[in-house]
Amino acid sequence: MVHQFIPKWVRPPTGGWYHTPKNHTVNAAIAFSAYGVIMYYLYLKGEENTYDPQKVYSMEHVKRWENAVAKQVK
Repeated sequence: MVHQFIPKWVRPPTGGWYHTPKNHTVNAAIAFSAYGVIMYYLYLKGEENTYDPQKVYSMEHVKRWENAVAKQVK
């Protein structure tokens, strides 16, 4: 990362806005991997709560319901 030239008498001792820690790539990798783990966990939690009626009811039930609805609509 290239920083603009700033005179030494202007720079704060802590680094200020332009401070880049020596291990910033490791810190970024840890942060992104933690974010990925959290997102994966939330995805799995969401999948647990989904409801798929095709897994519960057979196609025979569905066809019978469709026929009953078709008779009511006529």
